[in-house]
Amino acid sequence: MPSTSAAISLLLFAVAAPAFAQQPTSRPPASDSTMIAGMAGMMNQMGPMYEGMTQAMLEGTIKALERPEMVERLARFARRYYEALVRQGFSKEEALQIVAGAGIAGAKAPR
Repeated sequence: MPSTSAAISLLLFAVAAPAFAQQPTSRPPASDSTMIAGMAGMMNQMGPMYEGMTQAMLEGTIKALERPEMVERLARFARRYYEALVRQGFSKEEALQIVAGAGIAGAKAPR
């Protein structure tokens, strides 16, 4: 008999379980103005974090560029860049203008 009562209990549980499950809620989609206001609020909260990260990144870059070995590497790069431009057919004056206009590799803001 225990097996029959266990089977009945299992059957009742299987039938009744979905009735106790959480039903999905249907919310109307948020309006565009509500979404924009929410995003603006998030940006206001994230602004100080981005400012701190940007400042830390710039300070790290300047610290790295101050190291004598980095200055030597940048100078070697500039020289090799200049020589490659001349080998590619640019005049010495053109190559110098290009290298001078490039500034420090990776540190110049895009135009």
